[in-house]
Amino acid sequence: MSYKMFLDDVRYPPDASWILAKNSEEAAEIVEILGVPKFISFDHDLGGNDTAMVFLKWLISNYHDRDFEYAIHSANPIGSKNIESYIESWKKSKL
Repeated sequence: MSYKMFLDDVRYPPDASWILAKNSEEAAEIVEILGVPKFISFDHDLGGNDTAMVFLKWLISNYHDRDFEYAIHSANPIGSKNIESYIESWKKSKL
């Protein structure tokens, strides 16, 4: 199944074509059921100590060979840069 995931604890996706995950645990459960999404839109801060990095590290550790496109919609500039750097480093490691 090809789908788009919107990872955010506060905001909602732009339309009904997205699957919403409100935290890293929920995002991992969705991936375990539906597989890796074709596109992920990341918020960094997911409430409490949870961040998109928790999910991202889990995703890449468990599905290293699966590609996805992404966007970052987080208002946290440092968190956004961390997500981008992690993904781009992973992509380079696949070459």
